Order: sequence, then C-alpha cells, then structure tokens
Amino acid sequence: MKLVYCSHCRGMSNVKSCNSYCRNVLKGCLANQADLDPEWRNLIDSLLLVAERFDGPSNVETVIGTIHTRIAEAISNMQENKESITAKVFQGCGNPKLNTKPSNVEDKRRRVKTISEDKPSVLGLEKLVSDVKGKLKDVRDLWVSLPVTLCNDKISGSVNEDKCWNGMTRSRYLPDVMGDGLANQINNPEVEVDITKPDMTIRQQIMQLKIMTNRLRNAYKGNDVDFQDASDDISGSGSGDGCLDEVCVKKQSKSSSTRQPETHPMPKLSGQGVSGNSIVLPSFFLLLLSLAAVATQYLWR
Repeated sequence: MKLVYCSHCRGMSNVKSCNSYCRNVLKGCLANQADLDPEWRNLIDSLLLVAERFDGPSNVETVIGTIHTRIAEAISNMQENKESITAKVFQGCGNPKLNTKPSNVEDKRRRVKTISEDKPSVLGLEKLVSDVKGKLKDVRDLWVSLPVTLCNDKISGSVNEDKCWNGMTRSRYLPDVMGDGLANQINNPEVEVDITKPDMTIRQQIMQLKIMTNRLRNAYKGNDVDFQDASDDISGSGSGDGCLDEVCVKKQSKSSSTRQPETHPMPKLSGQGVSGNSIVLPSFFLLLLSLAAVATQYLWR
C-alpha cells in the first residue's frame, strides 16, 4: 500500500518509487523472513553436497541399473569356481544328494555375457542433477534478495533517482538503506518494526531448517537418518538422529489427536503489496532434500 498508492493521494500516480525508498520499505516488511537466510544457505549447501553423491560411477541410476549384471557376474563366478565352493559347502554341511540332471553351462555363460554388455545410460540423471544444482544455486540468496528483486522487477524498475517518489514528494531519497534481518530495522525510517517481537512462525521454520540440514549432513556422511514430519520435531517427538549440536529436541509420545501438517506456499511476487507474514518457507525443497538424503544413504551402504 505504502509503495504503490501513497503517491496517488498526492496526485503523482505516474511517479515510480525511488529504489532505495522501496528497498527500505520491503526490508522492514520482510525483516523476519530475512532471518531465514543463514540457515537457508546452510540447507542449500547441504543439498549441493548430497547432489554431488549423484555424480560419477556410484550414482543411484548406475548402481540400481547394474544390479542384474552384478548378480549375473556373481552366478558366473560361482559356476567357474564351483569345485572349491562345493568342497567348502560339503565340508561344513556334509554331502547332500546331488541332482544328476545336466545343466547347459555354456548357454548360461552366453546369457551372462549378453547382460554384461547392456550398459544403462546415465545421461538423463546427470542432466537432472546438473539442473537441480543450478536451481539450488539460484535460490541460495532467496530471502535477502527478495527486496531488491521485488523493487527492480515489480515496483520501481528503471527510475530517475532525482525525480522519483521518496515517500513524501517527487525528489531524491536521502536516508541510507537498512541492512537485512529483524535486528537491522531498529532505525528503519519507513517501517516501524518491533525487533523485540520476532515472528514465531519464522522462528519455527528456522528450527526446521536446522533439523533438515543436520539430517542431510548425517546422510551425506553415510549415517542412518529417521525422517519424520517436521512439525513432530518442533513439538518434541523427533528422533535422536535429528538432534542438533546446539538444540536437542526432547522426545515425547505423540498425542491421540494428530496435528495436520502445515502447508507452506511459495511467495507470490505480485505487485499487489507485500505483507510481513505472507512469505513462508517453500515445502518443495523439504521434499527434495528428503528424497536426496534417502538416496545418499543407499549409496553409502
């Protein structure tokens, strides 16, 4: 409202807001969301580490796609060394009744050779991993770059800084641009922000980011990770695997009434105004990192 319509009341409906003025307004409105930045960056870095596990000869597609070949090779190896293997089995288990029906060994070896020559293509997975890594890098600065992105693309755009709306009239905007985060808005000249009352929803999402990052790091190292609903971790029913170095969540039994998981929509970058509580953590990345961590555990086994 302040950015788009205040100038209309002064008869300057065609005057765009000064870029610095726009950034100060949005930095005040999105102060709590900007506090997600440190843990969000840690999460993205962890996802990139997990994505590295999908590259190279030990990626999931290669491992799963060649299981049949490895089984066939193991059978062929057992057939080639059947005398020594049989002797060990007889020594440990006694002499069983042998099947006198002849087997066509050459035919089996021919089938093994044919299967071995069938190499799965990993180009599809490599391209997918590359695309995902690129998208993760693009959103690494998501929360602190929102004010600049919104001002450049939706509100101010290209504007003459000497003839723009500065909140009072058409002139240059003189105050300094504030820093990112709630604590830096104490002297914001455009938005009155109470830095002693952080948004509790954002604080819970910061905790979720810490828990998910910790689980990803454990999965990257090959440790078993028990994934549960993030709301369970916040309420205290998470497993010990999700316990952070700084904060350990106390184990509790789940209540009989199950809480429905909250949904977290992506922020709408529309020009219809910005609310301090309108942008919450995207759930897409939580689903992505869960799938990536499970695949990483499989690779390490």
